[in-house]
Amino acid sequence: MEEYTTPLVWNPILREYVINAAHRMNRREGTSKCPFCADMTSGRVGPETQVWLHPNDFPALKPPAGEAYVVIYNRDHDKTFTQLTVDEVFAVTKLWRDLYRDLATRYPAVMIFENNGTSIGQTQFHPHGQTFGVSVIPPTLERELATVEEDYKAGRGCPFCRVQEALTDGEHEVFANKTWQAFLPPYVRYPYETHLYPRRHVANIGVMEDDELRDFAAVLLTVIRGYNALFDGAMAPMPYLLGLHQLADEHFHFHVEILAIGRAPGKLKFAASSESIWGLWANDSNPVQKAQELREAIFLTRNGDLK
Repeated sequence: MEEYTTPLVWNPILREYVINAAHRMNRREGTSKCPFCADMTSGRVGPETQVWLHPNDFPALKPPAGEAYVVIYNRDHDKTFTQLTVDEVFAVTKLWRDLYRDLATRYPAVMIFENNGTSIGQTQFHPHGQTFGVSVIPPTLERELATVEEDYKAGRGCPFCRVQEALTDGEHEVFANKTWQAFLPPYVRYPYETHLYPRRHVANIGVMEDDELRDFAAVLLTVIRGYNALFDGAMAPMPYLLGLHQLADEHFHFHVEILAIGRAPGKLKFAASSESIWGLWANDSNPVQKAQELREAIFLTRNGDLK
């Protein structure tokens, strides 16, 4: 295989890095052979293994710039995320925790994320997500951290805690359990974009307890199953982007954003010119109304294993 590098390239105008990974243009697409099933058939993982790490075969980052992994959610190639049980997703969250603890020893940012749906570029359908350890802090996390630092310096404390308190038990809260809450805040960019907050102020998944991780699994399943129940299932399967926002700084507040790409049955929300070019987002919906729709959809999908 041809040698390649994945350098971080500095944009001197926007003052941020981009990843240059030209080798990914030829990554595996359209093949009937699943590289994750091959982990089982080759004996790379044992018959008792349910979740595992697969080194990214076409990594966007390589040391020292970073590392890239695929997180396999389940042995069953044909399962979707919403078909997993809470305990199965709990196993995934524990692997996320282990992975964070490992990568955080080498990198300032650990990006745990999932791209779900062909409309946003998913090419492998064995249930999985991805993780990057990155030697620089990505722009969004950098802006969030700057807000945190500014608020603490001004004596206001954690801005995320204030947002969480303001939205709790209000019309923007769509679901909650003992240790987690899910909101559709007034400033979302996508109509059904949902933000998940642990009730406890923690900086990252690495310091979460098992009971919090199990509740995290339940909230993830609840919200995504809710997406698929919108309009009597007319938006299923909902394509989405999921990302864990976390840092090692104890002042930071761990949270999760799920960008649900569907905006109505048969319609997707695309990041158009004002959004992609200038970063000025337009949400063509009423967040309160969308929160109500999602609450009602979640209510219809609730069952015993999510209580």
